[in-house]
Amino acid sequence: MANKQTPMFRYISIVVLIIVLASCSTRPRVPRSLPDEEKMAEVLADIYQVESVLGQTRLSYNSSKEDKVSGYYKFVLDQHEMTKAEFDTAMSWYSANPTVLTDVYEEVIEILSRRDAELKNKINKEKDERKALSKLPGKTELWNDTTAFELPFDAKDSLDNRIPYNVDVDSLSNGILRLYGGYTFKEGGFLDSAKMTMIACYADSTIDTIYYPIHKSFKKVSGNISHRVNKNKELINVSGFLFEHDTAKQSKVNIEGVKMTFIPTMGAEEMELH
Repeated sequence: MANKQTPMFRYISIVVLIIVLASCSTRPRVPRSLPDEEKMAEVLADIYQVESVLGQTRLSYNSSKEDKVSGYYKFVLDQHEMTKAEFDTAMSWYSANPTVLTDVYEEVIEILSRRDAELKNKINKEKDERKALSKLPGKTELWNDTTAFELPFDAKDSLDNRIPYNVDVDSLSNGILRLYGGYTFKEGGFLDSAKMTMIACYADSTIDTIYYPIHKSFKKVSGNISHRVNKNKELINVSGFLFEHDTAKQSKVNIEGVKMTFIPTMGAEEMELH
């Protein structure tokens, strides 16, 4: 026997369908003048992270620290190109429409969870890198000369203001060669920049030349050359200049903490230079 719907049943079905459609259509749309749900979720996620930091540092809201606290919030809003008035207006609208705000908060939770997972992965990666580095064989210090210099040298001296160096080594291979120095420019010099130069010479008579720019700064800046020595080559000599420039004698620069180090690797040729 065929199942025929009665007129009353069809009426109830239509009413239910109308109610369902009406309930779906009553969800308000975010005005174009306000940040959409995705944007609002990003802003709120950043704000909650700031509040977490403030809570951990236990900043009290007294007059001396209130400006500092406000500054953190302003920084977040600036990052999103939003003023405090715009944010307050947006929050007022979202608060008045809890169905939309609920969806926004669900997205905030997802964003924070994702960021937390990314942070944990980064921390674990750094731990693994430190563990790998700790297993490397001991490094060799190659710099046996003066570790501090003041330029320009006295005019009576015959020293080259470029500070040349020449280091013979005992057939090193499969490792990272690093040259470091701290540079501080002084008032009165005419030179704005120079460069560190390293020339790595191998047993097969090939060479690698590496430069590192040193830009003028009245605060100490680091000069740092890192060069990977292939396991199939033997390094026999390293030379170059700590402060190479044609007019180096016109500079007033302090150089300190100079060191050259060779760090052997153990099958870790693909490891990134840090």
